[in-house]
Amino acid sequence: MKKIFILIILFNFLKSAFTWEIRLTERIIINQKDYPPLFSSFFALLEDGNFIFTDIKDREAQLKIYDQEGKLIKGWGKMGPGPDEFGGLFLIDYQSPYLAVLDAQKHSVYILEKLEGYNFKKIGQILCWEANNPLKIYKNYVIMGGYIVSKKGEKYILFMRDFKGQKTIYLLPLDYQYGTKSTKDYKEVQERVSGFSQMAFIDIYEDTLFYISDVRLKVVKFNLKTKTIEVFGHESKNFRNLEMNKRTKDDLLNPQLSRQVAEELLTKFSFVAGIFADKDILGVLFVNREKRIDNQIYFVPYVQLYDHEGNFLFERKIDDFYSEENYIPLFYQKKEKNLYLLSMVSDKYGINYIICKYALQ
Repeated sequence: MKKIFILIILFNFLKSAFTWEIRLTERIIINQKDYPPLFSSFFALLEDGNFIFTDIKDREAQLKIYDQEGKLIKGWGKMGPGPDEFGGLFLIDYQSPYLAVLDAQKHSVYILEKLEGYNFKKIGQILCWEANNPLKIYKNYVIMGGYIVSKKGEKYILFMRDFKGQKTIYLLPLDYQYGTKSTKDYKEVQERVSGFSQMAFIDIYEDTLFYISDVRLKVVKFNLKTKTIEVFGHESKNFRNLEMNKRTKDDLLNPQLSRQVAEELLTKFSFVAGIFADKDILGVLFVNREKRIDNQIYFVPYVQLYDHEGNFLFERKIDDFYSEENYIPLFYQKKEKNLYLLSMVSDKYGINYIICKYALQ
């Protein structure tokens, strides 16, 4: 009887490990030749399958919509000091019918409601000096990352504000920034990574938020209703934790050495590049700088899958994707299990953007 029980456990483990497949189904090349060039790192998917980007540089069109062939459909939103102008749009999230965009220069998040066609109406503006990244719509709130201190003096790295910007709810305490659970553990990791760790990522399924920093494979699971917190993660032989000593940090502050040191760190260590979730799984992307083409080395993603209880299911290298950035802009269709990844590769003419669509099966 004991042997049968062990065999059942082994069968279920093997089944979970080998039933997942990530398959490239489509490549969409953003047309940079026939339209004003796009300069962006963030996008979202609209209901009809077309894509909306922020463009932090274009003074005439801070928002741009491209169709499924990569052709520009619409661009709008002027850059300027006026009340109806933008200072430089950056992060973006779309949860039908609401669009949230972070204006990095004006320290605001704008809430737009999608009307008929590709018309958007501004319905709210949230002043948020603390906001950095990430950004995600949750019901009638916007969840933002950034260092913030409550009126009680408590420190947080995630908070949310309602669409009118009148109510602030504090979410994830600072001690969990790197998937750490105590002030002591937080400070130990902070000592090794501060000065180079810049990004964090979140996704939400129903009332469960998943958070991860860019330098550790530790996922924080946060229940937005009960405020309960769990931490999990599977150590990978393919992931190399960022570790810096005092000399490296000093060199990063030296204008003559900083660029070279940064390039060495990006090549030597691994970085988390994104996170996504649906009713069944949580996915974590991390990258290694390992694909050499001519004289350039590009980042290649690996994906880990977990169930919602934190059980590790799967890890695989996505070797048909590469990018020059150590983070990967993504959008995940939760019902369809379609994962869209944005590749960015420069040449002498500018930046080439390719959206790669993957099916999780």
